[in-house]
Amino acid sequence: MSDSKLKFVWVGAFLILATMLIGVAGYVAIEKASIIDALYMTVITVSTVGFGEVIPLSQLGKLFTIVLIILGTGTLAYTASQFVDYVVAGELRNMFGRKKMQNKIEALEDHYILCGFGRMGRIIAEILAENNLPFVIVDPAPRQSESSDNQYLFVTGDATHESVLIKAGILHAKGLITVVDQDVTNLYIVITAKGLSKDLYVVTKCAQEEAYSKLMWAGADKIVSPYTIGGKSIAQSIIKPNVTNFVEMAMGHSGYHIMVDEVLVKENSHISEKMIKDSNIRSHGIIIVAINKKNKGFVFNPGPDEILTAGDTVIALGRKEDFESLQNYIERG
Repeated sequence: MSDSKLKFVWVGAFLILATMLIGVAGYVAIEKASIIDALYMTVITVSTVGFGEVIPLSQLGKLFTIVLIILGTGTLAYTASQFVDYVVAGELRNMFGRKKMQNKIEALEDHYILCGFGRMGRIIAEILAENNLPFVIVDPAPRQSESSDNQYLFVTGDATHESVLIKAGILHAKGLITVVDQDVTNLYIVITAKGLSKDLYVVTKCAQEEAYSKLMWAGADKIVSPYTIGGKSIAQSIIKPNVTNFVEMAMGHSGYHIMVDEVLVKENSHISEKMIKDSNIRSHGIIIVAINKKNKGFVFNPGPDEILTAGDTVIALGRKEDFESLQNYIERG
């Protein structure tokens, strides 16, 4: 919408330039005026400022001036109206867009707050969106993401401020991810977030090893060092390339449509209080890798007689459509 309105502004600017060229050419041709005198006459005529004429006008010159006044004032009026429309419409759209977006944020429950929208933040946002997880981005830089037609919910502000996190819905959020560049800022965000919601699950980026313990003491539930993970991944790709390729495939970083996902065993679901062999999980094409037993830790490569209880989390390997089929079975039978 804004691009189409801006196009009309440029059209108006072109018409003004064309009118000026016509005026200069007309006075030069009709009155044999110099370029400077012709330009001066054109400007005072089009702008209707009322200064005196610098060249005597013939009858034809007067008729040309009348036409130039009509053409010039019409062009200026058109361009001015389009410019005002572009500015006002843009401001109104942004105002209503922000209001509409804030209403959507206030309606969220169990969503995630993503602090930082740099390179890493954009990747995280894409993955959250692909998995249909509701989230709100918090970043101090005002962006076009605040417009009403953007796919992401966005709050402009400093995430170390309580008011900004409250605006992002932290009081009814499920988790918070902070991936800003400075560790000290991540630390302040963790402290602020935990102060507002102590049960909030917080994941933070940690660039410097010295900051790890401080982030942990601040209450971060998960601390991720991108440099450590990246270094290990590069080393493993040399030492164990096949294992690395398989892990990348399972994480969706290849052309294969295989992924690692988790399935929560809910109370009274179709797989609760059943052995794996009786749960029909494997009939959906799912390979069970491990089970995170509630309050008991992980059981790797569980046998067919392992009982699934409410609160367990099944870690499995399969295609996206396999997990969707399993989820439908669990919920509907």
